[in-house]
Amino acid sequence: MASVAIYGVGQLGQAVAAGLRVRGNHRVSGPFRREDRELALNSGADVVLIATTTLFKDVADYIRDAVNAGSNVLVSAEECAYPWAVDKKLADELDKLAKAKRVSIAGAGVNPGLIFDALVATLLGPTPSAFNSDGSPKTTIVVRRTVNISGFGATVLRRIGVGATAKEFKEKVERGEILGHAGFPQSMNVVADALGLEIERIDKELLPVLTDREIDLPERFIIKPGYSAGVNQTYTAIVKGRPWFSSHFFGHVDLAGIEKVAKDEIEINIDQKVHQTISLNPGIGAQMGSQNMVINSIERIIQAQPGWVTVAEIAPALARSNESFSRK
Repeated sequence: MASVAIYGVGQLGQAVAAGLRVRGNHRVSGPFRREDRELALNSGADVVLIATTTLFKDVADYIRDAVNAGSNVLVSAEECAYPWAVDKKLADELDKLAKAKRVSIAGAGVNPGLIFDALVATLLGPTPSAFNSDGSPKTTIVVRRTVNISGFGATVLRRIGVGATAKEFKEKVERGEILGHAGFPQSMNVVADALGLEIERIDKELLPVLTDREIDLPERFIIKPGYSAGVNQTYTAIVKGRPWFSSHFFGHVDLAGIEKVAKDEIEINIDQKVHQTISLNPGIGAQMGSQNMVINSIERIIQAQPGWVTVAEIAPALARSNESFSRK
């Protein structure tokens, strides 16, 4: 029975702690608040879950502490799915430290962690290794995700971009205060790295979805007419001068009110011919999906090779039985 320490008392940290305790497969401590940092990070638990914030730079010291204490680390921060896309020097440093300590680090969640990377990589399995004469891939990837984001807390909703006028939205995007749904560059780089491709650049568009009516988000805030109730964003990865991977995310606090439904779609095309498709309707829930992806990643991070690993390098997340299983 592995020990798990949880650092972060937000929705995810609390949900994972409760879920692990219900399953009874692990010894759980926490979730711990920021002021209890040492109790969580220096605990020496088999796995430390860091569920505090989004940016790699803001959790790097937490990761370092936990690794130095001999713990494997799962991180919910979206940028940690592929930290080399943000800060290669720092990512290499922590990767080297984890290898020296014989432990593993990985980002975990639904996106990044499943929809835009692990499932894409899996669907690429049956495709041929097809490249043009200039080395560019013949395969193109399109992923679309429509999500009900009403379950997030006020801080996360503001960071995504809810509750701003069009002018405020643009200004906050430029200042880095509105991120939309983070993690798309990381997912794209996970897949590119697995295939041996180099992304030249990633073009992005992040737009507000304005509401024409008042929407009350209980215990958080009221969205007035003319303010954003969601976001519509697109990221496109360019390889060899050509679009290779397009990610579309539409998140809204009231999908039914605008006659949309939650869904996830992946298309993989070769020479304009659809080769593999998957459609999940309704899509995977943001909160419940992330919670279970983290819970189901405990064993796979323990079993992973030492160092900082991506979801393309470790076993799939599985909801294991309470009883151990052996082929012998």
